[in-house]
Amino acid sequence: MRVTKENSFLSELKECFAKYSLKLVRNDYNKDVEKIRNIEKIKKFFNMRKKGDYTLDDQTWDDLDMNKVYEKLDRAYSSSGEAALYSMLRNPLMKEEELKKRDELIQLFKENSRLREKLQCIFFNLSNDFKNCFLDMIENDLIINKTKYYIYTLLGKILPLIMILLAVFVNIKFMIGLFGLASINMLINSREVKDIKSNGIFYLRKSILAAKKIVSINNSDIIYYRDKLKVMLKSVKDIDRGTRLIGFINMWAGLFEPLSVLFLLEESAYYAISDKIKREKETLMDLYYIVGEIEALISISGYQHNLREMYVNPNFINNISLNLEGGIHPLIDNPVANSISIESGGIVLTGTNMAGKSTFLRMLGVNMILAQSFYFVLAKEYEAPFFNIVSSISPNDDLTKGKSFFMAEVESILRIIKALEKDVPVFCPIDEIFRGTNPIERVSMSAEILTYINNAKTISIVATHDRELVNILKENYEFYYFSENVDTSKGLSFDYKIKKGVSQTRNAIKLLEYMGYPKKIIDRSFIRAETIEKLL
Repeated sequence: MRVTKENSFLSELKECFAKYSLKLVRNDYNKDVEKIRNIEKIKKFFNMRKKGDYTLDDQTWDDLDMNKVYEKLDRAYSSSGEAALYSMLRNPLMKEEELKKRDELIQLFKENSRLREKLQCIFFNLSNDFKNCFLDMIENDLIINKTKYYIYTLLGKILPLIMILLAVFVNIKFMIGLFGLASINMLINSREVKDIKSNGIFYLRKSILAAKKIVSINNSDIIYYRDKLKVMLKSVKDIDRGTRLIGFINMWAGLFEPLSVLFLLEESAYYAISDKIKREKETLMDLYYIVGEIEALISISGYQHNLREMYVNPNFINNISLNLEGGIHPLIDNPVANSISIESGGIVLTGTNMAGKSTFLRMLGVNMILAQSFYFVLAKEYEAPFFNIVSSISPNDDLTKGKSFFMAEVESILRIIKALEKDVPVFCPIDEIFRGTNPIERVSMSAEILTYINNAKTISIVATHDRELVNILKENYEFYYFSENVDTSKGLSFDYKIKKGVSQTRNAIKLLEYMGYPKKIIDRSFIRAETIEKLL
């Protein structure tokens, strides 16, 4: 009768938790998820994996504010879901067939709420490995010591059981021996706690359970993932068996931890499977990623669901050209849509600061990443080939490494030059090239480099204030600009719309007037600007 009541209580508890998790995932799907994210922790999996030929480097990722874009897309509950989404964005695909498969699942998760919610509840239960214990365990060399396994099995399982049996059937005084043994085992536990990485094994256990639950879902639409996970689970079946006890110990917030210490359960389990974990390291990493990839696609489906009709599928072509109509940036509320058509080569952007040049560069780059990662763009139309995306928008002056701003720029541009050697065309947005050196050398170097880039397989977009550079590049580049208005009473105003041609305004000087600079400075600045322009 007592067992029946306990089973009934556990069933009610599980049902209550299931209802809570279902309610939560339904609510989270319909909104941006606000949560504390540690990007350095999230990118650890990406850092541990081999990089591809067209992986976005750190400079491009930072230039395009992709950490913030990632946070906008992320709706994952599990660490593997977070890691997979990050890795997918850092590794744009170059094959439309693979992108279409991802898109099919994204649309499936939007339409089939029952399947989506069942999967989301699995990921909710998997939860977050907040300290990256699993990845830390995999990254570092696991300690393999079969001698310790046999010793801890003796001290933790065999001798305590003998002591208990002797105390029950022979003499209660044998309990003193059991307490002494428990003291020894507690000392062993305190010394082994760092080495055995029980929290890492616990998350491994949860990942295996999540994979098994996904495999058990009878839905042909996710057969690709079910089949892959089946093969992986078969390879790690010994680890599955070896982690069951640790999974039990860590249930209910460590309720059974005292028993674990007394019987050295975690220690003996760890040394029983540490060699197997080391042997199957790549399989376990793949399992971690595949589980996470499903949740990453659910994150994208939730993001698209909230966009309604503000996105389209890309049209990938063979010609090196770019046609974007009504493109917007995902991080801007009430964004101004812009369009651009580049048949070949590149364009030069002019205009004053804050008018929209840098945002336009980032908008193009972000949409290309979305197109080549998840087969959608925030626009009315997008037509382009597959691009290798390499930018130079915000190179850093890294004084801690003794590197000047100019040297950072030189290295940044060199990345683009080297990318031209690969097969895939390069999209290279460049903002204020070589701003860290003198005007004569800046214009000379920039003109030659940009001409060199323009003659390769590229679409280059260069934002600049240098009128000399504009004149030199007019044979090779098309020209567009962003403009602003300056009113002596209202100050600056922008329309953030790209326009054909070269900016001719003197609004930078007008801004000084609005800010209250002396009239003498304003008047002489206008005169000097006109004199310099005549010399160009």
